[in-house]
Amino acid sequence: MQSKATPRLAGRESQETRPSRGLRSWIRRGLVWTIAGLLAFAIIGAIYQVVATQIDQRTYSPPGEIVDVNGHLMHINCIGEGSPTVILETANLGMSAHWVRVQQQLAQTTQVCAYDRAGLGWSESSPEPRDARQITGELHTLLKGAADTEGPYVLVGHSYGGLYAQMYAARYSEEVAGLVLVDSSHPEQFTRSPEGRAMYEQTRRIGAVIPWLARLGVIRLSNFYPAHPDLPSRQREQIAAFNSSTQQVATAVEEFGATPETSAQVRSIGSLGDIPLSVISAGEQSPDWLELQDELAALSPNSIHRVVEGATHVSLLYDKGDAKVSSAAIEQVVEAVRTDRPLSR
Repeated sequence: MQSKATPRLAGRESQETRPSRGLRSWIRRGLVWTIAGLLAFAIIGAIYQVVATQIDQRTYSPPGEIVDVNGHLMHINCIGEGSPTVILETANLGMSAHWVRVQQQLAQTTQVCAYDRAGLGWSESSPEPRDARQITGELHTLLKGAADTEGPYVLVGHSYGGLYAQMYAARYSEEVAGLVLVDSSHPEQFTRSPEGRAMYEQTRRIGAVIPWLARLGVIRLSNFYPAHPDLPSRQREQIAAFNSSTQQVATAVEEFGATPETSAQVRSIGSLGDIPLSVISAGEQSPDWLELQDELAALSPNSIHRVVEGATHVSLLYDKGDAKVSSAAIEQVVEAVRTDRPLSR
């Protein structure tokens, strides 16, 4: 025989059920409003990023020449006169404006060109992989298509750009008369030590998120990649604008993502013959880093390795005094090429 709940008991159960249902309803509403708020933020951020990028493109026009390279446009800015022509290769997330101090100094004695790799600065993106072989091939085509950029060349690479400079010197040795590596990356810097491997993994993980934050305007709003304060105001503004662009951030991540391929390609180079080679290293680096710099200097028997005491990885380009030291080292290689003499220690 089925029993029936007493009216008093049924009322108690109803009172306990109503608050529970009400709580679940409030939770559902809260989740809906949270999701709606996040979607609204994403839409507003994406619109803000697109509009701000368009404003930057109108505000900062390219100072140099635009050249068609295999279907996409690339920017190269050459100043000064004389031979050999110095070609400046920038770091990861870098652009031609980063070289302003060194370029202006060198232009007093020879022609010097700073360019933007595909997807960086004023250059359009390329659908091809961002490894050293592809990037140096694009630079080769750019130099052939640009006005008044005939060899011989003195290649200069800073940081990650040093890997590309080494690769270009090896692939197009008949065009390259000298090489300068400014606190350059080494093809084994991310594999030889636990610290290097940890740095690579950390940067790779961050790279999975950063392009999305750029698309939503977060990188721009937070000034996540600020321009260095020691740069001249005009170039500082240009760099700040492009460092916030989705294209520049995504390309830098793609280049770093190709580190295993790039490192393997550069590692296979071996010797660069007796090409004049100057290695400039920041004194404020670890002993392990300076050991890698010594190995870079061993790529040619005709080399000099100078450690700039008190200098940092970035001050060698941005600080007035340290940039002069870098420029002087490049000028020394230029003079060795002109006179066909070994570098003097």
